Amino acid sequence: MNAENRYPVNASLFMLGEIKRRQEHVTRGYQLLKRKAEALRIRGRQAASEMVKTQVLIGHALKEAFMTLAAVKFTNGDSNAMVLENVGQANLRVKRVPENISGVSTVSLYPVEDLTLSDASRYSGLASGGHRTAEAKKAFRQVLKILVKFASLRNTCILLDESLRSTLRKLNGIEKVIMPKLRNTESYIRVEMDEREREEFHRLKMVKAKKNRSQYLNKLRRQMERDTGESGDSTGLITSINIVPASSSRKTSLCPATIMLARLEAQSTSADSAGDYQPFCYPHNWDDDDLLF
Repeated sequence: MNAENRYPVNASLFMLGEIKRRQEHVTRGYQLLKRKAEALRIRGRQAASEMVKTQVLIGHALKEAFMTLAAVKFTNGDSNAMVLENVGQANLRVKRVPENISGVSTVSLYPVEDLTLSDASRYSGLASGGHRTAEAKKAFRQVLKILVKFASLRNTCILLDESLRSTLRKLNGIEKVIMPKLRNTESYIRVEMDEREREEFHRLKMVKAKKNRSQYLNKLRRQMERDTGESGDSTGLITSINIVPASSSRKTSLCPATIMLARLEAQSTSADSAGDYQPFCYPHNWDDDDLLF
């Protein structure tokens, strides 16, 4: 397994539980971010559709407002200087209302008309064209309200778009980088733990085999002592068996148990002196269950 596509951890049960816990947290966070992205996408589409409708309304409202302004100029002449001289406090104000859309803080703008303030141009057009002047004031006030709504929707769309892009980047990072690394790390820990378990099983199997071998040697030694009535010192016996060549025609009167015991002890001595364990063939009547726990 590529070490660059997993986290550098030690293969242990504690780390396996930690990786599983991290996977649960990452999966939960991924699901929450996915829901947030869906909510932001839906809310962004609604705000975009409302902004398009508002933009169309702005076009019609501006057209009507400038038509009424042209009628005022035709009736009263150019009254820009009079309007600029009488400018005071604004009757139409903007109220900022904070909102939270799926964890994204936005600000909505609402026009508020203050009726307590006096209108400086309320007496304009008394001589002639007062009706046209009132219609122009109403039209431009309506245009101003629509512009405030359009600015609020545009600000909301920009914030939602930026938040949606950031959320999608997080989702892609979790899906393409973090989750595969966690899965590969979990697979690596499981493989390492299985390998250690197999090594431990093999070691225990060898220990059990050596234990069974020593028990079998003791059993043969007791049988030899019972058959021959001797003390059990088989050093001279092993030496005599090793000295006698295989092609010799001299017949020995040793029992089969004695010969097998001597050969097993000689093999055990040579294996222990060499420092390496040699495979041993057990009798045919031994089962596999005798070699395992």
